[in-house]
Amino acid sequence: MTKLSGEITEKDFPDKGILWRGWDDETLRIIQEKNRPVLLFVADTDPFVWPFLREIFKAMPANARLRQLLNDFYPALFIKADAIPADLKTLGAGSNYHIAVLSPYGLTPMVTIEIQRSPEEVVHTIVEILERLVDAWR
Repeated sequence: MTKLSGEITEKDFPDKGILWRGWDDETLRIIQEKNRPVLLFVADTDPFVWPFLREIFKAMPANARLRQLLNDFYPALFIKADAIPADLKTLGAGSNYHIAVLSPYGLTPMVTIEIQRSPEEVVHTIVEILERLVDAWR
């Protein structure tokens, strides 16, 4: 499970999945408070990217280290392609990239992740990037 429901609490997520946050004032407040990079996932139904994104999204919760990083350290932001805020769209979200690590300062892309690989490779790459950034953002 990847979204918060009535039966699942936020504290259950390290074992159950990833807490994906939507674009709203609460998420922006959390990003500002944590002052850490953000993992952005843009869900795009374009037939050229959706098959890759769908399988990556399914594979992400299976990686225990990724779950730990996203639930304990980095905010995870999920946005549908047709709802990308103008600022993120201007910076390439949904067109130049669909998965990226964004700076907490202006949500500019620090690293974009190539999605046209196996889901396991993409997840491994995300974990490597996030682990390398941990010490710099403590």
